[in-house]
Amino acid sequence: MDKIDKLDTLRRVPAFSRLTEDQLIVLSASVGTQSFARDEMIFQQGSIGSALYIIVSGQVRILLLSEAGQEHTIAIFRTGDFFGELALLDGQPRSASAKALEPTVALMLHRAAFLHTINACPPIAAALLEAMALRLRQTNIYAEQLASRTAPQRVVRQLLDLALQHGVADAGATRIDLRLTQDDLASMTGTTRETVNRVLSSLRDQGLIRVARARVSLLNLPQLEHSLELW
Repeated sequence: MDKIDKLDTLRRVPAFSRLTEDQLIVLSASVGTQSFARDEMIFQQGSIGSALYIIVSGQVRILLLSEAGQEHTIAIFRTGDFFGELALLDGQPRSASAKALEPTVALMLHRAAFLHTINACPPIAAALLEAMALRLRQTNIYAEQLASRTAPQRVVRQLLDLALQHGVADAGATRIDLRLTQDDLASMTGTTRETVNRVLSSLRDQGLIRVARARVSLLNLPQLEHSLELW
């Protein structure tokens, strides 16, 4: 693994954007590094958690395993995102699993190092708690959408949200910079692969999206937003 500039990586993490340079230096001294192969499990649901991960490069899928053994995607994270943060606060078993979607390198902050670091630099804990509060709000919005929208509406809404979070400009379109399968979208929206296929086919026929190599590009965001009311 090439040498990683931990300090530079932390500077680019949105959750730590308000920390001063001195505070980032304190934090960088507490993190280690680890790499994961494509499809490697980073941690399993139910395992004892002890570390937060910050993605340096790659993509990670957070998933829940149902009693029937089915995987349900909760979120997909990429460079600059963090995950596994609850382990820093309570040290309890993991509430979900994490899997590398592609070769991934991450910084690791263990619970013991975190507790030591926040004693020396409390603003680090405040920054992390603020980011966690934002995630909780997003989770509440997601739960509300599951309850109040039809399955096709949830698929369209998920595409719009992913474009907002991970969209990049691409020849007049907004490409979701994630590798998404129909199974991923189905589990993220609490619906079936057949429903996702039907919705994507309809949107493609209307000229609202383009799909190529598991990458979805949104061609007309305002019209796609308007289409929510038509499903």
